[in-house]
Amino acid sequence: MPIEPRERREGTADEAAALAFAAAVDADAEIGPLDEAAEPSADELASAREARIRRILDFEGAWTSHGGAKARAIRAEFGWTPTRYYQVLDGLLETAEAVRHDPMLVRRLLRLREAR
Repeated sequence: MPIEPRERREGTADEAAALAFAAAVDADAEIGPLDEAAEPSADELASAREARIRRILDFEGAWTSHGGAKARAIRAEFGWTPTRYYQVLDGLLETAEAVRHDPMLVRRLLRLREAR
């Protein structure tokens, strides 16, 4: 049974993830294959990326330590594994958007990361 690789689209994986995330958050939007002719504008990519950053930081800031319950909440909220969630969270801590959204939380998470 041969498995063929998916076609590679233009743009980065982060841009595609930000667009998919924004579409999933919008209750009226239908998620479907991207139209090759309709390229997303830079403003759409930036707003989708900022929405993703805000949602992740708000989740992390509101969370209190409850052990394994956080893993279930991550799966329910984002549909990601906890490993993927922490990879994304770690990557966004270095962005200016994250610092603008919640500087105290970002500094605290950076301190925790450096302590490990």
